[in-house]
Parts: sequence; structure tokens; C-alpha cells
Amino acid sequence: MNIKHSLWLLVLLSSPILAETLVIEGFHDGEDAFVFKSDGSMVELKKSGLKAPYRFDVTGKEGGQYLFNGPDGEQYRVFIPEVVTNQTATIKIPCDRPQILLASDQRNASARGLGEDCE
Repeated sequence: MNIKHSLWLLVLLSSPILAETLVIEGFHDGEDAFVFKSDGSMVELKKSGLKAPYRFDVTGKEGGQYLFNGPDGEQYRVFIPEVVTNQTATIKIPCDRPQILLASDQRNASARGLGEDCE
């Protein structure tokens, strides 16, 4: 394989096409969750018009928030620890310690779900 083919293969393998798209699949607390509209207004999730089942592609990340577009084309923001994504990791901790949820970037955590299914 020559250098030209090797470089092409390297570009192809590092392409974002192969990277898994980050998808919001749910909210930890659908009853009390809030999202922010593109005009900056804060809206309760249940009054936003966004309905389950949730499946929103994350279009960006800014200031500890994920950006995503709703089905109406409106851009929304939500704080990273408020959502469950296809890359969210749940860490089980023994029952004498609290459970935490880590966002995909492992820098944001949530204590939601305390007391649930410890080991």
C-alpha cells in the first residue's frame, strides 16, 4: 500500500461519519425538567411541546449544555446532567454509597436516581 492510499485510509477512519452521533434519549426527571429555547426563555419540558419517546441528535455543546433541535425546528438547550444519552454511563456503587450518572464527556455528573438499584 502506498502513502497516498495510507493517508486516504487514515482520513476515512478518522472521519466524523464513523463517529457515533450523540443522541438525547430521555430526561432524568421528565416531570420537573426544563429546557431553554433559542430566545433564551426557560420552559418546562412538559409544556415545551417535546414529547416522548425522545430522540434528539445533539448538534453542539456549550457552557455545560447540549444543543439540539426539536421536531418543530426550534433549537433548544438543556443542561448535560439532566438528560440520558446513548453514551451516558451509569456507575453502580454499593448500597452504602450514592449512585452517580456521568455524561458522555465524563466531566458532568448527576446524583439523580439515588437509592435505586444499588449493589
